[in-house]
Amino acid sequence: MTRKTIALFFVVFFLLFGPKPLFAQEKNDCTNRFLTLINPVRGRSLWIDSSLKPLENQFNLIKDHDFSATWLLQYDALVDDEIVDYIKNNFSEKQELGLFLEVSPDFAQSSRVIYPHMVAWFDPQAVFLSGYTQNEREKLIDTLFDKFKETFGKYPTSVGAWWIDSYSLNYMKKNYDIKTALIVADQKTTDDYGIWGQWWGIPYYPSKSNILTPAQNEKDKQNLVILQWAQRDLTKAHGQDKTYSNYSLQANDYTERGLDTSYFNSLTQTYLDCSLPIGQITVGLETGIESVKSFPEYKNQLRFLADTKNLQSVTMDKFSDHFQNFYVSNPQKIVLKDSESEWALTLQKRENIYLKEEIIYQKDLAFSDYFLADKSDFLDRKLPIDRPSKNHPLLPLFIPLAFVLGFLTYRRSNLASHYWYLSLFILTSFLTTFMDYSKFGWNIYFGPILENIPLAQFSLILISFLLFIPVLKFFEKKIKDTKLLTLTFSLSFALDFLLSRLRYIQLDSQYYFGFAWDTIKFIGLKISPGSLSLVNQDFDSIISASFLRFDFDLIWQNKLMAFVIYPLIHIALGTLTYLLCKKLPKKLRQFILLVMFIFFCLYICQTLNLDPRIVL
Repeated sequence: MTRKTIALFFVVFFLLFGPKPLFAQEKNDCTNRFLTLINPVRGRSLWIDSSLKPLENQFNLIKDHDFSATWLLQYDALVDDEIVDYIKNNFSEKQELGLFLEVSPDFAQSSRVIYPHMVAWFDPQAVFLSGYTQNEREKLIDTLFDKFKETFGKYPTSVGAWWIDSYSLNYMKKNYDIKTALIVADQKTTDDYGIWGQWWGIPYYPSKSNILTPAQNEKDKQNLVILQWAQRDLTKAHGQDKTYSNYSLQANDYTERGLDTSYFNSLTQTYLDCSLPIGQITVGLETGIESVKSFPEYKNQLRFLADTKNLQSVTMDKFSDHFQNFYVSNPQKIVLKDSESEWALTLQKRENIYLKEEIIYQKDLAFSDYFLADKSDFLDRKLPIDRPSKNHPLLPLFIPLAFVLGFLTYRRSNLASHYWYLSLFILTSFLTTFMDYSKFGWNIYFGPILENIPLAQFSLILISFLLFIPVLKFFEKKIKDTKLLTLTFSLSFALDFLLSRLRYIQLDSQYYFGFAWDTIKFIGLKISPGSLSLVNQDFDSIISASFLRFDFDLIWQNKLMAFVIYPLIHIALGTLTYLLCKKLPKKLRQFILLVMFIFFCLYICQTLNLDPRIVL
């Protein structure tokens, strides 16, 4: 047997029996081609035609082609009885219902969250969850999911919005086990929303820290699939404003550029190209808004898609199943190309040499809206983030170590009997500082800003213990019950809880003075000319936000105030409380201390539930 014959034999053997996955990647059989029809449904107050006709037209067209579709219902549509009745009476199992996460005034009020006033409904600080604090986002999400379950008997698995912050995404995954989420495809300035840097038009598993960053490993992976609305032209859409972003699969976009269905057909083939392991396109219209003026072109789109070979019409939920069956984790590399340029999408970066763009994915680095409410009027979510991605984890051992050293010092000074009450006072006085932590590339502050958080926490505890040694020895000579005295130091924080809830406002000739039960409920007195009455009512967002209240940020913005004056005020208040209690009958004294203890516990719970104040 000649060498050529032997070589030929091994080549044939390798091709026939060699590694199948590599062979399959080179020659894809083009079966994994998916169409995901998605229709966001907002409240009818925003519709061009407020009748049910836009919804009926869209659904009937989809039904005529026997397509599956996902309908994402915004809160105002979810509480619209006519919309809900139409869905229940007409939709089949091929139609999936999900949630559109945009916030409206009614939605915020139902969630007991203050909605920003004097802004357009589409303003990013009003419409997206990222415009609200972490606690407010949780309330909004819980209200929306509970309303969906109340209406349809189960929680949804698919959600969408043009922007979803990663805190909200992680919360929905953890509490409601969503499977897929829709956000808008890359655009730099369109509609005052700047979102840039994700895989160009391709589905992926996001990282837990950043929805735009593909997960690089199993630990980093958030186990849900991200789909994109208005997948863009690979080359023409690379620019600043909507004259670029309008080169997309959306009928209302490309027709504005003077293009027709032939452009849609061409762009569709790019995303469904057989060289891709999975091809997926998102097609849809905003019901009642874009669906009214763009419905004729939408009909052209569906007519073309119905004739496309090997194209499977699936809901968002079903596509997630297909994707997760095909990919356990994100693929190492996807190449997406057209006649002009090529996108190389990897776990580490995305690159387009022709367009001279390279974005390196920063691991474990979040946008600041993960922690804080973004109150700006332009949504700026662009990769890369201009900050180092290295985390500086805070060692939790520093705080307990400082308390252990404090105990040893007090035992040696014969003050061990005062240690526990004094520890409680120190812990309460600097609780916001002890809550500071580091995550996803940021230092998160609840109180004053400190350069070295672990060292500051350690120092505060030790210095406080040391300063109290001469104070306690002085009080032991002057006061009998020094244990009760040190206890009242801590109980004085009950007044902080009451102060944080105190509210006052003047509305015309009426004065309201009392306490906030929650964000919008007021309980107190209404003083009118010639009358005085008790009030227990909800106010709307504008009035609720206008109530005068004490701003504790004034304390945390000043280190002298936070670390010196604030604790001294509570020592003085505690001393006054002690002197008052000593003059009262025993039962009355016990009652007052019990009430103070209850409000003290409420203060601790309230503080532990605070939203971050600032991140750096």
